[in-house]
Amino acid sequence: MKNFRNGWLAMVSLLCFALVLNCGGSSSTALTPDDPELSSQDLFYATISETTPVYTLLDATAVRAAAPPRGLPAEWGSEAGPLYSIFFTLREFQSPRDEGVVDRSNLYKLLYDAESVLMSGYESAEELPEPIQIPSPFAGIDTSETLFTRAANIEDDALSIAYSDSDERLEALITWKWTEEQNPDKAERGIAYYVLDKATQNVSIDMVYSVDYDISSPESTYNLRCKASGNAAAHSFEFSYLIGTTAIIAKGVSQGADNYVIFKFSTGGGDAYYLKVAAEAGEAFFKDVYEGSEAAPVTDPSGIDDEQGYLDWIEAQAFMTESDLLTSTVDLNVGDDDYAGLIDLVF
Repeated sequence: MKNFRNGWLAMVSLLCFALVLNCGGSSSTALTPDDPELSSQDLFYATISETTPVYTLLDATAVRAAAPPRGLPAEWGSEAGPLYSIFFTLREFQSPRDEGVVDRSNLYKLLYDAESVLMSGYESAEELPEPIQIPSPFAGIDTSETLFTRAANIEDDALSIAYSDSDERLEALITWKWTEEQNPDKAERGIAYYVLDKATQNVSIDMVYSVDYDISSPESTYNLRCKASGNAAAHSFEFSYLIGTTAIIAKGVSQGADNYVIFKFSTGGGDAYYLKVAAEAGEAFFKDVYEGSEAAPVTDPSGIDDEQGYLDWIEAQAFMTESDLLTSTVDLNVGDDDYAGLIDLVF
């Protein structure tokens, strides 16, 4: 039972997946799957957005793209560098409003799409004879703490899922490879490992994502990695992100007027900068920092009022580096001749 194939289910699942991506929901709540046993309150988007910050837009009707010319003037956008990257990484995402504008460098767009993959494959996953460990195709994501009870590879190297879902916990490993008929040389690959303790509301996700613009070679051009954990009830979180050469580490409480978050960030291996952000902040705060009406990021954090001691954890964390990224398909399923280079799960 090393692999599971069902062409008819694959076509149905992928059709549903396409409909989910095209239609989406009109609010920032999680999608509701067809299977009533999979609660929308247990899914990626809902739980992670209760831990990490969700930064609101100055104008929710305006286009807010990753960089000009798609909507934002240069003075608050690409020229703002890593400051804008922090905001854009955690800005709110709503579907269908932001589809085609917000890319997967945004945490919530990435979560939304990963959740769609889970929903698409949830009912197709076959019950395993016994709970087993299933490794991530990318060894940098450690799934050894989970015993999965159901799994499936749906269509070769396209969508895979393994999970264990009980009244106490939801643990899921999903992988996907997306291609475009109009752009056959391009491929997008993603892997997400998600763990939710339903009683305590402790949650974590570890994701890697890459875009390969030339599938004739194994290297990927666009790469990111995200790790987030926290407690959805307390709105506390720890966060590490790497996109290109911009690395971000953060810790704090994301909701509540008296709470705050501290970011540490760097670009291209340069100096580390620190920024304290009130939990109720939104785009306006980051724009004001860039324009100078709020305090600028500092390289010496000793002057930051950190009564909760978040800096102790932040300083103990190393920025993620290129070795944490999926930069080449040669890093997939290393050591397995049958699946080497593929996004499929091996079980």
